[in-house]
Amino acid sequence: MDNSSYIKIEGLSYCYPAEGKMVLSGIDAEIGTGEVVFICGDSGSGKTTLGKCITGAVPGFYGGTMKGAVRINGTEVASMKHSERASEITMVFQDPERQLMMSRVHREIAFGLENVGVDPAEMKKRVWESMQFCNILDLWDREIKTLSGGQKQKVAIASAISYMPKCIIFDEPTSQLDPLAAEEIIALIAKVNSELGITAVIIEQRTERCFEISDKILLLKEGRVAFFGSKEDFYGLSGKEQGFFLPVHLRIAKHAGAKEMPRSVRETRRLMASRACPAVTFGGGRGACKSGQVRKEDFLRASNLSVSYGSRGVLRGIQLTASRGDFIGILGPNGAGKSTLLKSLTGLLKYGGSVKVGGKEVSRMKSGEIGRLVGYVSQNPNDYISKETVFEELKFTLDNYGSNDISAIEDVLRLLGLEGVRDKNPRDLSGGERQRVAIASVLVNRPDVLLLDEPTRGLDSGLKLQLGRLLSRLRDEGVAILLVTHDVEFASEFCSRYILLFSGEIISSGTREEVLKDGIFYTTAANKIFRDIAPDIYTFGQAKEWLDANGG
Repeated sequence: MDNSSYIKIEGLSYCYPAEGKMVLSGIDAEIGTGEVVFICGDSGSGKTTLGKCITGAVPGFYGGTMKGAVRINGTEVASMKHSERASEITMVFQDPERQLMMSRVHREIAFGLENVGVDPAEMKKRVWESMQFCNILDLWDREIKTLSGGQKQKVAIASAISYMPKCIIFDEPTSQLDPLAAEEIIALIAKVNSELGITAVIIEQRTERCFEISDKILLLKEGRVAFFGSKEDFYGLSGKEQGFFLPVHLRIAKHAGAKEMPRSVRETRRLMASRACPAVTFGGGRGACKSGQVRKEDFLRASNLSVSYGSRGVLRGIQLTASRGDFIGILGPNGAGKSTLLKSLTGLLKYGGSVKVGGKEVSRMKSGEIGRLVGYVSQNPNDYISKETVFEELKFTLDNYGSNDISAIEDVLRLLGLEGVRDKNPRDLSGGERQRVAIASVLVNRPDVLLLDEPTRGLDSGLKLQLGRLLSRLRDEGVAILLVTHDVEFASEFCSRYILLFSGEIISSGTREEVLKDGIFYTTAANKIFRDIAPDIYTFGQAKEWLDANGG
């Protein structure tokens, strides 16, 4: 790896148009040629804005006020022509659909090259080679709309590679993907860096794999650099300074008193195995039913539920029940039918079999009646944005159901940490903030059943904890919650029941121990480390309890 300075950021501060507060303040950093830099930080801390500053999109496209400079090989990005910047640096966004413009894969990859005037013969060569590099040759003539989320992200990366830039910025490239697809994308980024020598800047909330392949960590807090340096130095910080941005296996090692950072999960496992193992038992987690709690009558029931898209069966023979106070985590790969399941439970899709809410068949209920009982939040927060301010978005929901309970708005804003953006346009918020606005717009109606599709997408660990506590409070108040998620760590911390869905069928259903124990793929980092030592450990909190019982 050549450590010569490639990107130099000096005194960078930025404020979006019509904003009174700086999003970035006094940023100083140098990125060497061929390095992999992982940018982490709380939601809204300025991570994506920093990436856009490096590409020149800020302030070039977005406007606003910028101070300081970003230089690539000594040249200010702001002074570069578009074609010059394209050959130096490009950005892959967290939502591939926002940047995929053409109908077919090979046309999409060629599109950007045409815009910068690449010779047709050279263009053809780059298109095919970039597809092979990303292992998507079999998709070359597929329609973009038929691809999975992981496939779309690979197309976006292939499009970026085709420019043969010196640097690619990846903005939350795995946020919409299941764990396997996410691993494939991170492995592809590592390959882009190691084989092509392309400098990689990764902005992510998922820390595990990104941390592993990175050379340096840049931590942002409220638009300022809180840390910039090596992984080893980051590991050496106090837990308060690190926040939740250290991978779980390293947090476990650190709590165990390991001075030197373990290089892998395997090393952490060996460290734990070297300790005594007393008989320590653990509860079922935050979401577990309380001792003596009586299971109430099912409020939602799906019987022999089936859904088809044309001739293709998406769900088959689904049997599902949820009582008031249930918190059910629905896990499974992309394309398993998880989102379809939630939509069918709300009556948004035509279904076979039966779905009853409060004893009434959903297909025979009016949409307004369903909406009062069932709150549904899709995985795309932009579906919920139509007003000019966050407050108006939430009030719009209340108005639809004839409610004047403004206190409900203020309560939800506070619980989701949105008080500071109450009067802002939701379109100007970060991805994580928009996600919370979408959830808030449904919660203000106080539904009996809450269906959430990937609600933790784009949220930092602190906000996930805050969301989990809010959902736990709603569960304790008698709301039945069904949560589709790829975040097994979040589900294991808060859910009381689990469903594992593959190819439209429920493969496993039950408690955390029944579904996640000894999981080959769907389990937690802590369980992978402790399964041969203390197999009832699933969360970092339980790992800490075990370590404390073993002398720290």
